[in-house]
Amino acid sequence: MKQEYLLQNVQLVDVAAGEVRGKSILHVRDGLIEGVYSSGEILPQVAKTMDGQGRYALPGVIDLHVHLVWDGSPSPLTTMRDEGVYQALGRGIANAQASLAQGVTTVRDVGSVDNVAVDIMTLVDRGVLLGPTVVAAGSIIQPTGGHVPELGHIADSPDELVKAVRTMKARGAAAIKVASTGGAYGPEEIGPSLYSQKDLEIIVREAHRLGMKVASHSLGKIGIENAVCAGVDTIEHGADIADEVLQLMKRQGTFLVPTLAVYKKLSESSGQIPEAYVEKSRTVTVWHQDTFRRAMALGVGIALGTDAGSPNFGPHPSVFVEMQAMEAYGMKAPDVLRCATCAAAKALGREAAVGSLEAGKQADILLVKENPLQKLAALFADKQVIAKGVAL
Repeated sequence: MKQEYLLQNVQLVDVAAGEVRGKSILHVRDGLIEGVYSSGEILPQVAKTMDGQGRYALPGVIDLHVHLVWDGSPSPLTTMRDEGVYQALGRGIANAQASLAQGVTTVRDVGSVDNVAVDIMTLVDRGVLLGPTVVAAGSIIQPTGGHVPELGHIADSPDELVKAVRTMKARGAAAIKVASTGGAYGPEEIGPSLYSQKDLEIIVREAHRLGMKVASHSLGKIGIENAVCAGVDTIEHGADIADEVLQLMKRQGTFLVPTLAVYKKLSESSGQIPEAYVEKSRTVTVWHQDTFRRAMALGVGIALGTDAGSPNFGPHPSVFVEMQAMEAYGMKAPDVLRCATCAAAKALGREAAVGSLEAGKQADILLVKENPLQKLAALFADKQVIAKGVAL
């Protein structure tokens, strides 16, 4: 929908600097921010205005780790199997729209049955559906006996690894997801590496050649080290990471997407999910508390991801639960907000388009009543959501 207006009387939150720039006016045209002005500056002649009522304006939230087809029940896989692919597509659309309504304007889907998240991404991009910007990774590349094979593309040999990446590209995926270790919710172990470093290098090399970033599901120490050394772009979960690997991540610009809240929830789910999965999640939670603290201290790039839709995690979106977990684990509110906006945009490779309120960027804007740099809860309360320039 093409439209042009001035969003007046807002207090602009500079998420990168962690400060409020004061009363500002945003010129929005055709879904983009055309210009940002301070009070007193000469404004462009625009017929339509919108009053921000003195609210704080910040960029829309970005969630780098979601599963749109999952429902957050104790067993999303059971739901998915019972419903079939068409209902999974419908559920994914509903979850994407529920996320957008709460201010999550960009999501990266890192695993869906039959690649339906790729179809959701395409429908949103074409303007057929109203939804957040979706960056879909398609099926998870993994070996036989890997993590969540129901969402997987099985590849065991070097040739199969190359073909898997090319298959995802041909299917329309915008990123690659690989399982470097097992998972807490599943029968496999979380310690061993599922792929060798050489295997992961094949995946990364081919994905980067085709212009796609690589996200690695990695919980255990060896699998994380293999993935980081292979050059993946983001470590998903990243529970048990050695200091020297964290230092390598910092040097390379590898982002950590920790997904803290989901494992805490699983660790507290005795009687609702299999006890073996609860125990593994307790181990992950202990690792997380230590690794997250060390990653912050070393200055590793951290970006927000939730694992929204995962077992026993509740309905989409999950960003606000994750923000609270990050704060509880020692991160300051301005840094949490940075992880959910400009840092996440950089991890996606889309910092030129989203993640902050600047001229030339997508007009994804949240208007909240209180300063979120001082009080993250301001994001959880009453807010106005503007997506691609359209007020919802």
